[in-house]
Amino acid sequence: MIGETTAYQLLNGSEREKWNGLVKACETYDVFFLADYLDLYEQRGEGRARLFVYQENGERYVLYPYLLRNISERIDGRAYFDIATPYGYGGPLYSKQNLQENEGFVSRFRKTFSRYCQSEGIVSEFIRFHPYMDNDDGLRAHMQVTPISEIVYNDLLLSKEDIWANTTSSKKRRIKKSKKNEVEVLFIDGKDITPADVTTFYNIYTETMDKKHASLFYYFPLSFFQSYFQSLAPYVTLAFAMHSGQVISANLMLRSGGFATIHLSASLKEHLSLCPNCNLRYESILWAKENGCRILDHGGGKEKGDSLFAYKQQFSKSLRHYKIGKKVHLESVYQTLSAQLSGGIEWEQAAFFPEYRMRTE
Repeated sequence: MIGETTAYQLLNGSEREKWNGLVKACETYDVFFLADYLDLYEQRGEGRARLFVYQENGERYVLYPYLLRNISERIDGRAYFDIATPYGYGGPLYSKQNLQENEGFVSRFRKTFSRYCQSEGIVSEFIRFHPYMDNDDGLRAHMQVTPISEIVYNDLLLSKEDIWANTTSSKKRRIKKSKKNEVEVLFIDGKDITPADVTTFYNIYTETMDKKHASLFYYFPLSFFQSYFQSLAPYVTLAFAMHSGQVISANLMLRSGGFATIHLSASLKEHLSLCPNCNLRYESILWAKENGCRILDHGGGKEKGDSLFAYKQQFSKSLRHYKIGKKVHLESVYQTLSAQLSGGIEWEQAAFFPEYRMRTE
Protein backbone atom coordinates (compact mmCIF):
# COMPACT_ATOMS: atom_id res chain seq x y z
CA MET A 1 0.00 0.00 0.00
CA ILE A 2 1.32 3.45 -0.96
CA GLY A 3 -0.63 6.32 0.55
CA GLU A 4 -4.39 6.24 0.93
CA THR A 5 -5.42 6.22 -2.74
CA THR A 6 -2.50 4.41 -4.39
CA ALA A 7 -1.82 0.73 -4.03
CA TYR A 8 -0.07 -2.11 -5.74
CA GLN A 9 -0.70 -5.80 -5.45
CA LEU A 10 0.81 -8.95 -6.89
CA LEU A 11 -1.32 -11.78 -8.29
CA ASN A 12 -0.28 -15.30 -9.28
CA GLY A 13 -1.83 -17.97 -11.46
CA SER A 14 -4.04 -19.29 -8.67
CA GLU A 15 -5.90 -15.96 -8.79
CA ARG A 16 -6.83 -16.48 -12.43
CA GLU A 17 -10.38 -15.13 -12.20
CA LYS A 18 -9.31 -11.83 -10.62
CA TRP A 19 -6.30 -11.52 -12.98
CA ASN A 20 -8.36 -12.11 -16.13
CA GLY A 21 -11.16 -9.86 -14.89
CA LEU A 22 -8.77 -6.92 -14.55
CA VAL A 23 -7.35 -7.57 -18.04
CA LYS A 24 -10.74 -7.81 -19.71
CA ALA A 25 -11.92 -4.61 -18.00
CA CYS A 26 -9.26 -2.61 -19.86
CA GLU A 27 -10.24 -0.56 -22.92
CA THR A 28 -8.25 -2.94 -25.08
CA TYR A 29 -6.38 -6.15 -24.35
CA ASP A 30 -4.89 -9.20 -26.01
CA VAL A 31 -4.67 -12.86 -25.03
CA PHE A 32 -0.96 -12.46 -24.24
CA PHE A 33 -1.88 -10.60 -21.02
CA LEU A 34 -4.20 -13.27 -19.61
CA ALA A 35 -3.29 -15.60 -16.75
CA ASP A 36 -4.14 -18.56 -18.99
CA TYR A 37 -1.40 -17.59 -21.46
CA LEU A 38 1.35 -17.00 -18.91
CA ASP A 39 0.43 -20.17 -17.06
CA LEU A 40 1.38 -22.19 -20.15
CA TYR A 41 4.93 -20.89 -19.96
CA GLU A 42 5.04 -21.47 -16.22
CA GLN A 43 4.15 -25.10 -16.93
CA ARG A 44 6.97 -25.16 -19.48
CA GLY A 45 9.39 -24.20 -16.72
CA GLU A 46 10.18 -20.67 -17.91
CA GLY A 47 9.27 -18.96 -14.64
CA ARG A 48 6.37 -18.29 -12.30
CA ALA A 49 3.45 -16.27 -13.70
CA ARG A 50 2.91 -12.97 -11.90
CA LEU A 51 0.70 -9.90 -12.43
CA PHE A 52 1.85 -6.61 -10.92
CA VAL A 53 -1.12 -4.28 -10.45
CA TYR A 54 -0.54 -0.57 -9.87
CA GLN A 55 -3.77 1.27 -9.10
CA GLU A 56 -4.51 4.87 -8.17
CA ASN A 57 -8.29 4.50 -8.21
CA GLY A 58 -10.87 2.15 -9.64
CA GLU A 59 -10.42 3.35 -13.22
CA ARG A 60 -6.74 4.33 -13.24
CA TYR A 61 -4.57 1.24 -13.14
CA VAL A 62 -1.88 -0.55 -15.08
CA LEU A 63 -1.30 -4.30 -15.27
CA TYR A 64 2.11 -5.82 -15.88
CA PRO A 65 2.23 -9.62 -16.40
CA TYR A 66 5.59 -11.39 -16.45
CA LEU A 67 7.45 -14.56 -15.58
CA LEU A 68 9.52 -14.51 -12.39
CA ARG A 69 12.67 -16.59 -12.98
CA ASN A 70 15.05 -17.98 -10.38
CA ILE A 71 18.74 -17.21 -10.72
CA SER A 72 20.71 -20.28 -9.73
CA GLU A 73 23.69 -18.37 -8.33
CA ARG A 74 23.42 -16.99 -4.79
CA ILE A 75 25.39 -13.98 -3.61
CA ASP A 76 26.30 -13.81 0.08
CA GLY A 77 23.70 -16.50 0.66
CA ARG A 78 20.84 -14.49 -0.87
CA ALA A 79 18.62 -15.72 -3.70
CA TYR A 80 17.97 -13.40 -6.65
CA PHE A 81 15.52 -13.34 -9.55
CA ASP A 82 14.87 -11.73 -12.90
CA ILE A 83 11.71 -11.23 -14.93
CA ALA A 84 10.74 -11.51 -18.59
CA THR A 85 7.57 -11.46 -20.63
CA PRO A 86 6.88 -14.80 -22.36
CA TYR A 87 7.11 -15.60 -26.07
CA GLY A 88 4.67 -13.31 -27.87
CA TYR A 89 3.83 -9.73 -26.90
CA GLY A 90 3.66 -8.16 -23.45
CA GLY A 91 4.57 -5.16 -21.32
CA PRO A 92 2.25 -2.87 -19.37
CA LEU A 93 -1.49 -2.90 -20.08
CA TYR A 94 -3.32 0.28 -19.13
CA SER A 95 -6.96 0.39 -18.07
CA LYS A 96 -7.38 3.50 -20.24
CA GLN A 97 -5.21 3.89 -23.32
CA ASN A 98 -4.51 7.58 -22.64
CA LEU A 99 -2.84 6.70 -19.33
CA GLN A 100 0.29 5.54 -21.17
CA GLU A 101 0.65 9.12 -22.44
CA ASN A 102 0.34 10.54 -18.91
CA GLU A 103 3.97 11.10 -17.87
CA GLY A 104 3.10 11.51 -14.21
CA PHE A 105 1.10 8.28 -14.03
CA VAL A 106 3.73 6.28 -15.92
CA SER A 107 6.51 7.70 -13.76
CA ARG A 108 4.68 6.82 -10.53
CA PHE A 109 4.00 3.30 -11.80
CA ARG A 110 7.61 2.70 -12.80
CA LYS A 111 9.08 4.15 -9.60
CA THR A 112 6.77 1.94 -7.56
CA PHE A 113 7.69 -1.10 -9.64
CA SER A 114 11.42 -0.38 -9.41
CA ARG A 115 11.22 -0.11 -5.61
CA TYR A 116 9.36 -3.41 -5.55
CA CYS A 117 12.02 -5.11 -7.70
CA GLN A 118 14.87 -3.81 -5.56
CA SER A 119 13.22 -4.93 -2.33
CA GLU A 120 12.44 -8.40 -3.72
CA GLY A 121 15.88 -9.10 -5.21
CA ILE A 122 14.77 -8.80 -8.84
CA VAL A 123 17.98 -8.03 -10.70
CA SER A 124 16.77 -7.30 -14.23
CA GLU A 125 13.71 -7.01 -16.44
CA PHE A 126 13.11 -7.89 -20.11
CA ILE A 127 9.98 -6.91 -22.07
CA ARG A 128 8.70 -7.91 -25.49
CA PHE A 129 6.40 -4.95 -26.17
CA HIS A 130 3.03 -5.24 -27.88
CA PRO A 131 3.53 -3.50 -31.24
CA TYR A 132 -0.11 -2.55 -31.78
CA MET A 133 -0.72 -1.04 -28.34
CA ASP A 134 2.37 1.19 -28.38
CA ASN A 135 2.81 0.30 -24.73
CA ASP A 136 6.46 1.32 -24.80
CA ASP A 137 5.19 4.92 -24.84
CA GLY A 138 6.48 6.89 -21.89
CA LEU A 139 8.97 4.20 -20.81
CA ARG A 140 12.14 5.50 -22.48
CA ALA A 141 12.82 7.65 -19.43
CA HIS A 142 12.70 4.55 -17.23
CA MET A 143 14.39 1.79 -19.24
CA GLN A 144 16.22 1.04 -22.45
CA VAL A 145 13.69 0.64 -25.28
CA THR A 146 15.08 -0.71 -28.56
CA PRO A 147 13.39 -1.40 -31.92
CA ILE A 148 14.87 -4.71 -33.09
CA SER A 149 12.84 -5.57 -36.17
CA GLU A 150 9.77 -4.84 -38.26
CA ILE A 151 6.66 -6.99 -38.36
CA VAL A 152 3.96 -7.31 -41.00
CA TYR A 153 0.24 -6.84 -40.41
CA ASN A 154 -3.02 -6.45 -42.30
CA ASP A 155 -5.32 -3.54 -41.60
CA LEU A 156 -8.62 -5.40 -41.55
CA LEU A 157 -10.67 -2.21 -41.75
CA LEU A 158 -9.77 -2.24 -45.42
CA SER A 159 -12.20 -3.85 -47.85
CA LYS A 160 -11.65 -7.36 -49.17
CA GLU A 161 -10.93 -5.80 -52.52
CA ASP A 162 -8.16 -3.64 -51.07
CA ILE A 163 -6.70 -6.60 -49.15
CA TRP A 164 -6.55 -8.55 -52.41
CA ALA A 165 -5.06 -5.54 -54.22
CA ASN A 166 -2.30 -5.34 -51.58
CA THR A 167 -1.36 -8.98 -52.19
CA THR A 168 1.50 -9.33 -54.67
CA SER A 169 0.92 -10.79 -58.11
CA SER A 170 3.07 -13.84 -57.42
CA LYS A 171 1.06 -14.71 -54.32
CA LYS A 172 -2.24 -14.16 -56.16
CA ARG A 173 -1.12 -16.70 -58.75
CA ARG A 174 -0.19 -19.19 -56.03
CA ILE A 175 -3.51 -18.71 -54.23
CA LYS A 176 -5.38 -19.33 -57.48
CA LYS A 177 -3.19 -22.35 -58.23
CA SER A 178 -3.87 -23.77 -54.76
CA LYS A 179 -7.62 -23.45 -55.24
CA LYS A 180 -7.33 -25.02 -58.70
CA ASN A 181 -5.44 -27.89 -57.03
CA GLU A 182 -8.53 -28.32 -54.81
CA VAL A 183 -6.78 -27.32 -51.62
CA GLU A 184 -9.49 -26.43 -49.10
CA VAL A 185 -9.11 -24.34 -45.96
CA LEU A 186 -10.82 -25.41 -42.74
CA PHE A 187 -11.10 -23.29 -39.59
CA ILE A 188 -11.67 -25.12 -36.30
CA ASP A 189 -12.82 -23.09 -33.30
CA GLY A 190 -11.06 -23.74 -30.01
CA LYS A 191 -14.00 -25.49 -28.37
CA ASP A 192 -14.22 -27.91 -31.32
CA ILE A 193 -10.52 -28.86 -31.55
CA THR A 194 -10.09 -32.58 -30.88
CA PRO A 195 -7.07 -34.42 -29.43
CA ALA A 196 -6.46 -35.77 -32.95
CA ASP A 197 -6.34 -32.20 -34.31
CA VAL A 198 -3.77 -31.27 -31.67
CA THR A 199 -1.61 -34.28 -32.54
CA THR A 200 -1.86 -33.43 -36.24
CA PHE A 201 -0.69 -29.87 -35.64
CA TYR A 202 2.11 -31.03 -33.33
CA ASN A 203 3.43 -33.48 -35.92
CA ILE A 204 3.40 -30.96 -38.77
CA TYR A 205 4.90 -28.22 -36.60
CA THR A 206 7.71 -30.45 -35.30
CA GLU A 207 8.54 -31.62 -38.82
CA THR A 208 8.71 -27.98 -39.95
CA MET A 209 11.07 -27.05 -37.12
CA ASP A 210 13.27 -30.03 -38.06
CA LYS A 211 13.26 -28.89 -41.69
CA LYS A 212 14.30 -25.36 -40.68
CA HIS A 213 16.94 -26.58 -38.20
CA ALA A 214 15.27 -24.37 -35.59
CA SER A 215 16.79 -23.77 -32.17
CA LEU A 216 15.40 -25.61 -29.15
CA PHE A 217 13.56 -22.43 -28.14
CA TYR A 218 11.04 -23.01 -30.94
CA TYR A 219 10.29 -26.65 -30.08
CA PHE A 220 7.33 -27.53 -27.85
CA PRO A 221 6.36 -30.99 -26.54
CA LEU A 222 2.96 -32.47 -27.37
CA SER A 223 1.89 -31.91 -23.74
CA PHE A 224 2.44 -28.16 -24.21
CA PHE A 225 0.09 -28.03 -27.19
CA GLN A 226 -2.47 -30.17 -25.37
CA SER A 227 -2.49 -27.66 -22.51
CA TYR A 228 -2.38 -24.74 -24.96
CA PHE A 229 -5.55 -25.71 -26.83
CA GLN A 230 -7.36 -26.59 -23.63
CA SER A 231 -6.45 -23.44 -21.67
CA LEU A 232 -6.89 -21.00 -24.56
CA ALA A 233 -9.95 -22.60 -26.14
CA PRO A 234 -11.96 -19.33 -26.21
CA TYR A 235 -9.13 -17.52 -28.03
CA VAL A 236 -7.51 -20.12 -30.29
CA THR A 237 -8.38 -21.33 -33.78
CA LEU A 238 -6.70 -23.96 -35.92
CA ALA A 239 -6.61 -23.26 -39.65
CA PHE A 240 -5.88 -26.32 -41.79
CA ALA A 241 -5.16 -26.49 -45.51
CA MET A 242 -6.57 -29.84 -46.67
CA HIS A 243 -5.94 -31.92 -49.77
CA SER A 244 -7.57 -35.28 -50.42
CA GLY A 245 -8.59 -35.43 -46.75
CA GLN A 246 -5.05 -34.80 -45.44
CA VAL A 247 -3.83 -31.76 -43.52
CA ILE A 248 -0.84 -30.39 -45.47
CA SER A 249 -0.43 -26.93 -43.89
CA ALA A 250 -1.57 -25.36 -40.63
CA ASN A 251 -1.82 -22.04 -38.79
CA LEU A 252 -2.32 -21.73 -35.05
CA MET A 253 -4.20 -18.47 -34.59
CA LEU A 254 -5.01 -16.40 -31.52
CA ARG A 255 -7.86 -13.89 -31.44
CA SER A 256 -8.96 -11.42 -28.75
CA GLY A 257 -9.59 -7.73 -28.23
CA GLY A 258 -9.75 -6.98 -31.96
CA PHE A 259 -6.35 -8.57 -32.63
CA ALA A 260 -5.68 -11.79 -34.52
CA THR A 261 -2.21 -13.33 -34.62
CA ILE A 262 -0.83 -16.16 -36.71
CA HIS A 263 1.13 -17.41 -33.74
CA LEU A 264 2.65 -20.55 -35.24
CA SER A 265 2.57 -22.01 -38.74
CA ALA A 266 3.78 -25.22 -40.33
CA SER A 267 3.51 -27.26 -43.52
CA LEU A 268 4.51 -30.59 -45.03
CA LYS A 269 7.39 -30.19 -47.46
CA GLU A 270 6.21 -32.85 -49.90
CA HIS A 271 2.99 -30.93 -50.64
CA LEU A 272 4.43 -27.44 -51.23
CA SER A 273 3.89 -27.77 -54.98
CA LEU A 274 0.15 -27.42 -54.25
CA CYS A 275 0.79 -23.92 -52.82
CA PRO A 276 -1.16 -24.53 -49.60
CA ASN A 277 0.66 -21.92 -47.50
CA CYS A 278 -0.34 -18.91 -49.60
CA ASN A 279 -3.94 -20.03 -49.78
CA LEU A 280 -4.06 -20.70 -46.05
CA ARG A 281 -2.51 -17.37 -45.08
CA TYR A 282 -4.79 -15.37 -47.37
CA GLU A 283 -7.90 -17.17 -46.13
CA SER A 284 -6.71 -16.57 -42.56
CA ILE A 285 -6.64 -12.84 -43.26
CA LEU A 286 -10.22 -12.93 -44.54
CA TRP A 287 -11.31 -15.13 -41.61
CA ALA A 288 -9.93 -12.59 -39.12
CA LYS A 289 -11.73 -9.76 -40.90
CA GLU A 290 -15.02 -11.67 -40.96
CA ASN A 291 -14.65 -12.34 -37.23
CA GLY A 292 -14.47 -8.66 -36.35
CA CYS A 293 -10.72 -8.21 -35.88
CA ARG A 294 -9.02 -4.91 -36.71
CA ILE A 295 -5.48 -6.27 -37.06
CA LEU A 296 -4.05 -9.53 -38.40
CA ASP A 297 -0.49 -9.92 -37.15
CA HIS A 298 1.91 -11.97 -39.29
CA GLY A 299 4.99 -11.33 -37.17
CA GLY A 300 8.38 -10.83 -38.78
CA GLY A 301 11.36 -12.90 -39.78
CA LYS A 302 14.07 -14.58 -37.79
CA GLU A 303 16.45 -11.87 -38.97
CA LYS A 304 15.80 -8.42 -40.39
CA GLY A 305 14.89 -8.62 -44.06
CA ASP A 306 15.17 -12.41 -44.36
CA SER A 307 13.13 -14.63 -46.69
CA LEU A 308 10.43 -15.28 -44.07
CA PHE A 309 9.87 -11.54 -43.63
CA ALA A 310 9.82 -11.04 -47.41
CA TYR A 311 7.23 -13.82 -47.75
CA LYS A 312 4.91 -12.24 -45.19
CA GLN A 313 5.30 -8.80 -46.74
CA GLN A 314 3.79 -10.12 -49.97
CA PHE A 315 0.43 -10.21 -48.19
CA SER A 316 0.65 -6.64 -46.90
CA LYS A 317 3.00 -3.66 -46.98
CA SER A 318 1.83 -2.45 -43.56
CA LEU A 319 4.65 -2.59 -41.02
CA ARG A 320 5.14 -1.94 -37.31
CA HIS A 321 8.28 -1.79 -35.21
CA TYR A 322 8.81 -4.65 -32.78
CA LYS A 323 10.54 -3.31 -29.66
CA ILE A 324 12.09 -4.77 -26.55
CA GLY A 325 12.79 -3.21 -23.17
CA LYS A 326 15.70 -3.81 -20.81
CA LYS A 327 16.19 -2.64 -17.26
CA VAL A 328 18.75 -3.45 -14.59
CA HIS A 329 17.34 -2.89 -11.09
CA LEU A 330 20.32 -4.08 -9.04
CA GLU A 331 23.44 -2.96 -10.90
CA SER A 332 26.11 -4.34 -8.59
CA VAL A 333 24.40 -7.74 -8.39
CA TYR A 334 23.99 -7.78 -12.17
CA GLN A 335 27.71 -7.17 -12.67
CA THR A 336 28.64 -9.87 -10.18
CA LEU A 337 26.34 -12.40 -11.85
CA SER A 338 27.59 -11.50 -15.32
CA ALA A 339 31.14 -12.17 -14.21
CA GLN A 340 30.32 -15.52 -12.55
CA LEU A 341 27.34 -17.11 -14.26
CA SER A 342 26.55 -18.51 -17.70
CA GLY A 343 22.94 -19.60 -18.03
CA GLY A 344 21.98 -23.15 -18.94
CA ILE A 345 18.80 -22.19 -20.81
CA GLU A 346 18.81 -21.51 -24.53
CA TRP A 347 16.61 -18.50 -25.25
CA GLU A 348 15.80 -16.78 -28.51
CA GLN A 349 18.52 -14.33 -29.53
CA ALA A 350 16.58 -11.25 -28.42
CA ALA A 351 16.48 -12.66 -24.89
CA PHE A 352 20.26 -12.67 -24.45
CA PHE A 353 19.60 -10.04 -21.89
CA PRO A 354 20.40 -10.35 -19.09
CA GLU A 355 24.00 -11.04 -20.02
CA TYR A 356 24.46 -13.72 -17.38
CA ARG A 357 21.85 -15.94 -19.10
CA MET A 358 23.67 -16.03 -22.42
CA ARG A 359 24.56 -19.58 -23.31
CA THR A 360 28.27 -20.16 -23.79
CA GLU A 361 29.55 -23.05 -25.85
